[in-house]
Amino acid sequence: RLTRMPRKDSRPHVLLSWFMDDWGRFGRAYEQIAAHLAGSDKIARVLCLLPADWTPMTGMQLPLIVHEHRDKLSAITLRPHCVPGWIRPYRLRRALNQATPRKLPVLLARMLGFCPDNTLLWLFPPHPLAEQLQGSIPRKATVVHVVDNNAMDDTRTAEWRDWVAGQYQRLARAADWVYVNSEFNREIFSSLNSNTHHFTNAVDPAFFGTPCARRGVVKVGYLGWVTTRTGVAILEHIAAARPEWQLLIAAPATPYSRDRLQTLSARRNVVWMTDVEKATAPDFLARLDVCLMPHVESAYSKSMHPLKLLQYLASSRPIVTTGVASVDRWAEHVRIAADGPGFVRAIEETLVHDTPGAALRRVEAVQRETWEIRVRSMLEPILDGWSERAPSRETAGLGYRGTGV
Repeated sequence: RLTRMPRKDSRPHVLLSWFMDDWGRFGRAYEQIAAHLAGSDKIARVLCLLPADWTPMTGMQLPLIVHEHRDKLSAITLRPHCVPGWIRPYRLRRALNQATPRKLPVLLARMLGFCPDNTLLWLFPPHPLAEQLQGSIPRKATVVHVVDNNAMDDTRTAEWRDWVAGQYQRLARAADWVYVNSEFNREIFSSLNSNTHHFTNAVDPAFFGTPCARRGVVKVGYLGWVTTRTGVAILEHIAAARPEWQLLIAAPATPYSRDRLQTLSARRNVVWMTDVEKATAPDFLARLDVCLMPHVESAYSKSMHPLKLLQYLASSRPIVTTGVASVDRWAEHVRIAADGPGFVRAIEETLVHDTPGAALRRVEAVQRETWEIRVRSMLEPILDGWSERAPSRETAGLGYRGTGV
């Protein structure tokens, strides 16, 4: 079916890129946006392209991995090379490995009915793929969508942060629209592009839960990635101060998380689950008595709008969190603490004072925060005047002919 040439359709054809290869695992914002765009009758098709990490090859491999190809949605990982180093002649190998990743997005887009009159490029930087697509895909318009502002990550090298900031600036200035998910990012990017819109994250209805009475051992838990902005010291204090509680952590196993959780996960009252992905995450939250969000307060955390906060609220479970900027809107539904002892006190107060009525109010607070509603709002600026919009002048020299593949 990938080789069938569809008839031309003037509705937006969205070519979306993300900066990680994790389709189908965690239900991240880009995946929710792609799926709901594909579900809209205002959109003709969605092609989501993901960058693969470099891995050693033992033989020839296809230059792409098709994760999903159904109805109006295709999700494909682009491998950085397809010919191993022992293949000769050298020039042929080099040509294939360099040309194929560069030309393949253009070929895929053409095969799926994308053309300069209908293509909407939707980029999630930072990644070299974003600027590769910007420079090679003929299109009508471009959305640059910034989630966490990675230029604020002070655990990375200054050289890397400078590169990220530079890419943000180049892409934002050239975009037709810039979408951000925090007020912190809106202030930064509106100085680069006057057409900047603030859209927060949203929640998958699968997370909507019902209040339930606590039974047996107290279970407190954390759902999400363990990164530099995760206050692991707070989790360590909770586990040590209340050994009779069970601390459940649902986080992917990465080199960083293995290092940071090594001591904590060795405790008898701590369970670290590395296989909780989007299908099982709602059940994980349903097992908890209290949800934890121990984010470190920093410029980096100010730039984000944590997806887990909305998932926690939807689950109906009480929440204890640090006072990062994104929780202000939900302050009446959460308890805020600054450190380990504060978290322990807040959890104890929650266990005593939380009520079924408060649980229902948490769910009601996010009933209108679903991805379906959010993506519908994201489409409004795009669809307004879409049919009259001319193809982007920035891509006047680009075309779908002569891809060389």
